[in-house]
Amino acid sequence: MLRWLRGFVLPAVACQEDDDYFSYEILFQDLDRDGNGLVDIVELQEGLKNWGSSFGPNSENDIFKAGNTNEDSGLDFGEFLHYLKDHEKKMRLAFNSLDKNNDAGEVGEEEAGS
Repeated sequence: MLRWLRGFVLPAVACQEDDDYFSYEILFQDLDRDGNGLVDIVELQEGLKNWGSSFGPNSENDIFKAGNTNEDSGLDFGEFLHYLKDHEKKMRLAFNSLDKNNDAGEVGEEEAGS
C-alpha cells in the first residue's frame, strides 16, 4: 500500500524539491474545484472519492483538521503543502522502522511479520 500511496499522493522519493512542489501544486489544483485558492472539506472529500482512495471513513475530516492550521474555511496551498510534507515524513519514518534490512526500500514478509 505504501508504494501505491507514494505514487498516488506523494511523488517518488527521488524527486527534487522543485518537482515535489510542482506535484503538490497539481494535486492542490485538482482538489480546488472552484479555483478560489482554498480546498474546503467538501472538495477534499470529493477529491479523495474521485481518486479512489482507501484512507478510511471520514479521513477527509482528519486531513482537514490536521492541515487547517489557521482554522478557517479551507486549506490554502501553504497549509496543504505543509500537511503533505509532514505526512510524507511520518510515512518515511514508519516505513523505515519496518524496513529493518534496508534493502532498497522494500519490506519483505519476514520484516512485516516481525
